[in-house]
Order: sequence, then C-alpha cells, then structure tokens
Amino acid sequence: MMNARDLLPEPPQSDELFVTFANTLEFTNGIPTDHVAEPAALLAWLKENGLISERGRAGESARLHRDPREGERRMERFRYLRNLVHAIADRVNDGHPPTRDQVRDLNHILRHGLHYHQLVSEADGARYSVSQVGDHLDQARATIASSLANFLAQDDPHRLHTCANEGCREIFIDRSPTGRRRWCDMRVCGNRAKVARHRSRARGLPAKANAH
Repeated sequence: MMNARDLLPEPPQSDELFVTFANTLEFTNGIPTDHVAEPAALLAWLKENGLISERGRAGESARLHRDPREGERRMERFRYLRNLVHAIADRVNDGHPPTRDQVRDLNHILRHGLHYHQLVSEADGARYSVSQVGDHLDQARATIASSLANFLAQDDPHRLHTCANEGCREIFIDRSPTGRRRWCDMRVCGNRAKVARHRSRARGLPAKANAH
C-alpha cells in the first residue's frame, strides 16, 4: 500500500511571490522593520505562503533551535536573496537589466533548490511512503527566486518598480493600464509626496515675493 503522507506538493508559482518576500523588509519613514528577522518568523512566513509543510516547519524549527549557528547561516541565505531581489528591482526600476553578477547569483540559488521524491519502504515492508529528498529551506528559497526569474522572463520587467517614496522603497508590480505608477500606494506614499511638494512650493513663495 502506498502512503503519500510525506509528499510535499510543488509550491504554486506566483509572479508576485518574490515581491511579497522582498517586502518582508518594510520601511516606515526610512526606518526598517524586518518581519522575518529570526528563524521562527521566517518559518511561519514560509508555511503561510505554502513553501513548507507544517511537518517541515516543525522539523526545521527543532533543527535550527538545536544548532543556532546553522540557524544564522540559513537566515543569512534568505537575507541575501531578499537583498538580491531589491537590487534587481532597483536596476529594473532605473531602466536597466539585471547585471551579470545578479543573474549568476539568482541561478546559483535556483540550482541549490533542486530536489526529487523517492519511494520508501517502511520497516515491516508492507507499507510505502513517498518523501521529498533535498533541503526544504533551499527549495523554499529557490521557489522565491524562481518567481522572480519567471517574471523577468515571461512578464514585462519594466512594470517592476520600487516606490518613489525614499522612506518606503516598497517593491511592487505596476498592473495599471499606463504602467506609470510611481508609488506603491497612491493614497499613502503618493499623497505624502504631493503634500511634500506643496509644502516645498509654499516655503518658496515668500522668497520669490521678496526677490521682487
């Protein structure tokens, strides 16, 4: 009898998964807040986004708790990917393609996410299970990288933007008809920019009047 209870299905591909992950580093008036700053928060985010099973989350949590150094190494790998997504988004936002080094680093992450499934006979030989062979966290990281790679290859890269609000810098995909959005949210960052421009012009008026 075959038992697929250990089979982790392929995570769904989304061209916005990399955006969601990049924005786990949130800026408010230029002050950063990292929403996945420690292993438990990262594992919870991966579980919430379908990148790891509950069983996998529990197993990885216990493993990283036993080995804090390994936990920090894993966190650094995810931070590196997040920084890479931001760097590529900044390049595309400025009208340039990713650099060769950025493409190389992205492909490196994709290669490390390779995995396969195998059929395993249980102790009594009467039952079987199908389990994933490979590192769960590397696979999750590669899935995030894959969402960025697929977006760059299949979508319009020029619609990938970084919010023009210097205190925000959130990454977003512009799905508007014109593709000319400058802010992640017009009601928040867009209005702040308008208020700032208005105040700047208001401060300039007395100086112009005095000049006359």
